Formats: sequence, structure tokens, C-alpha cells
Amino acid sequence: MDTTAAPASNKSSLTTLAIDLLRGEILQGQLRPAERLRIQALSERYGIGATAIREALSRLVTDGLVDSEDQRGFCVAPVSRDDLVDLTQTRVDIECSALRLALARGGIDWESNLMSALHRLQRTPTPTSPELHEAWSLAHRNFHEVLLAGCGSPWSLRLCHLLYDQSERYRNLAEQYTTASARDAQSEHRELVDAVMARDAALATRLLSAHYWATTEIVLKAVFNGE
Repeated sequence: MDTTAAPASNKSSLTTLAIDLLRGEILQGQLRPAERLRIQALSERYGIGATAIREALSRLVTDGLVDSEDQRGFCVAPVSRDDLVDLTQTRVDIECSALRLALARGGIDWESNLMSALHRLQRTPTPTSPELHEAWSLAHRNFHEVLLAGCGSPWSLRLCHLLYDQSERYRNLAEQYTTASARDAQSEHRELVDAVMARDAALATRLLSAHYWATTEIVLKAVFNGE
């Protein structure tokens, strides 16, 4: 009998748990940009061994959510105006390309899944508490993932997932500095789906780009004083 399999599996599970906990707190802004991440403190906070915490931090470095500094350990990746603008432009370029592929390749099942995701998002209450915020965030993420799922490109979807996480961090950070805006994001989502159902690639990509830049403008004003 292989007696090493169980410990190895347990270590992997603990590392995955640590990644999920750290990613969640970074995206929600509970771990602040540029905040020092001390392995022992995180180990005590999560009740997870230091080895798994260190491995999780190293994995999150590759996702761009954590920075590693020689001889100084780890810290949450900082934010900046230039980074946000670059992130948004990159996201627009990659996701519009993925959306064009989805429009060319996606079938009835993809359309049905998208309509279902839109319905769930529009039926999910606007966040007014931590519980509602989590439910809305999940519905919102699901909508954007389903929107692009028809592209059939695993690499494109992997990059889109990474860019979504980075954008989500900025959006959540902005919510800590501002109240709800008069923006009708639900209408933006609905108009985007209408363009997709009409198979109008030019309109759909234009609406998706405008949707992301509208969010970016809100974040710039809230976090960086409109710089």
C-alpha cells in the first residue's frame, strides 16, 4: 500500500483551500493593495500550515494577484491608474475576439445558456449586504463566462478568467469609495444579449467594449480621483 498518497493529497487540498481563501480576500479588497502578506500570520488566520500558504502565494504570483519581492516575502499586487487602463484595453481586445468566435461557433445550447445566465443575473437582487453581494457577484461572473463560452478556445477562456479576476478586484475596490451610481448595468447586459441573439458581431463587440470602459471610468473616479 502506498502510504504517501494520502498526505500528498491532503497537502494539495490545503494548498487549493489557501488559494481560494487568499484569492477571495484579495478580490474583495479585504487584503488591501500592496499589503504585506506574512506567512505565519496567514497560517494562523486560516488554520492552514505555512507550507501550503507559501505554495498558495507562489501560485497567486503567477495570476498577478500577489507580488514576490526578493528577501522581503510577499505582498498583495498594487493597483494604479495605468494598470487599470492597460487591463481594460487588454480585456476588451481579448474578450471581443473571443465573442466574435463565440458568435461564429456557438449554437442553440450556447444561446440557451446565455439567456438563462441573463435571467439569473437580472433576478438576483442588487447587492445591499455581504450575502447579496456574493450572490450577485457569482451571477455576474457566470453571465460573462457563459457569454464567451461558445468560442471553443480553452486558452482564450483561461485568459478571460484571469482578466475578469483582475477587473473584479478594481470594481470591488471602487465600491468601498463610492455609493451606487445611476448607471443601468442591467440594460447594458440585456442589450448585449440582444445583439448576440441577432448575431450582430459589430454591435455586440461595441457594446461589450463600452460596458467595460463604463466600469473603468467609475473606478477611475472613485479610486484615483478621475486621474
